[in-house]
Amino acid sequence: MARSPRRRRSGRPTPMRKGHVQANADPIELTIDLVGGRGDGVGHAEVKLGWETQRRSVFVPYTLPGERVRARPEADRGEGVFASPMELLEVSPDRVEPPCPHFMTCGGCALQHWADDPYAAWKAEQVRGHLRRVGLGEVEVAGTVRAQPGTRRRADLSARRLTTGTVMGFHERQGNRIVDVAECPVLEPALQAVLPAFRSALEQRLPGAASADLLLALLDTGVDALLVLPDHPDLAAREAWAALAESLDLARLSVRRAGEGHDRTEPLAARRAATVRFGGIDVTPPAGGFLQATRSGEAAIRDAVAAAAEGAGRRIDLFSGLGTLALPLAAGGPVVAADGDARAIAALRAAADAAGIGDRLATEVRDLFARPFEGAELVGVELAVFDPPRAGAKAQAEALAASTVPTVVAVSCNPATFARDARILIDGGYRLDRVLPIDQFLWSPHIELVAVLRR
Repeated sequence: MARSPRRRRSGRPTPMRKGHVQANADPIELTIDLVGGRGDGVGHAEVKLGWETQRRSVFVPYTLPGERVRARPEADRGEGVFASPMELLEVSPDRVEPPCPHFMTCGGCALQHWADDPYAAWKAEQVRGHLRRVGLGEVEVAGTVRAQPGTRRRADLSARRLTTGTVMGFHERQGNRIVDVAECPVLEPALQAVLPAFRSALEQRLPGAASADLLLALLDTGVDALLVLPDHPDLAAREAWAALAESLDLARLSVRRAGEGHDRTEPLAARRAATVRFGGIDVTPPAGGFLQATRSGEAAIRDAVAAAAEGAGRRIDLFSGLGTLALPLAAGGPVVAADGDARAIAALRAAADAAGIGDRLATEVRDLFARPFEGAELVGVELAVFDPPRAGAKAQAEALAASTVPTVVAVSCNPATFARDARILIDGGYRLDRVLPIDQFLWSPHIELVAVLRR
């Protein structure tokens, strides 16, 4: 029989290692110089790492420029030391009362404590900073399109059955604990309204210590919900979930077993068409499918793309998803829409055919990271739009840089990878005149943007 490992005696000290932050390290005091890209306050201090004391950058969440803070070093991230705040010794005049009671425990928001004007300026500066890093500091950054509280139309929540009851909400910052969210000032009221009933239902149906996920989206026809459960529900549970959908007036309720693929998702209740409208055409998204986070953000992106598309003939929409941009673009000319998500492309294809515009909109399931549109495929294209995930579209940008496409519209949820891709396009002969930041993720570090590049 294998011998079980010997436990360390509780009185034995943790061994010191070079570069290691000891447990219960002594607090440090520092002044916060700026807010970094993750939303943490950043300052500098002498920090003891192992047997050495070094002057390092220190990241302290929930702090603001100019504040003096006492914090406890927790971990060395390489680029700096993460420290947990203990006490504010000097408070910034830009500090405000957070609107959410869960702030600083829920990991969903990082910047609710910052006054609106400096917060908005910081968001735009994130874009400017990444442009400067690739030599594009002279590019104009327009005023930020701002999301308002109560306008987020999608949310991914987690739930867990505990001995004290079921908690449902968002994970804490850098941790696995679920913060039980009773209210969320970011979400659309229609999404907030269904949370208590789902929490109560999961309380009744989750086995002890089990976990589940709840993905919510507010479509044009109502709330669309996807449950990811530890096991397939039996007949009685299916009937109970269907009754819940009826009582909450959900447009659709679907279920999937944890660990299974999207192709195993099945509807439990489809009470009416679960659709969202793009360019005047109704699309039925797959359960849990991607939507822009807010209606206002989607409109800002769509309007910027439409303005760039004026007068263009052949158009391509790369990383098209459900057709958020492809369907409006099809009203002005032929479009090819491509994406690696087969479910999204199937929904787009069905919507285009049902609307009778199949002759103007071609679709393709394609891994654009491995096989970007290039060479002869781009000949004659007058407008190329790409809206990739956070990794950006390096291969596609390189292919476009080698093409003669006159206008490229880049939509991005990551200013860092956008700046890299924009540099590639500019080195290939494009001109970037203006960037429009879009803040869809209120009080978070995330910022999106739209940029138009022309030859």
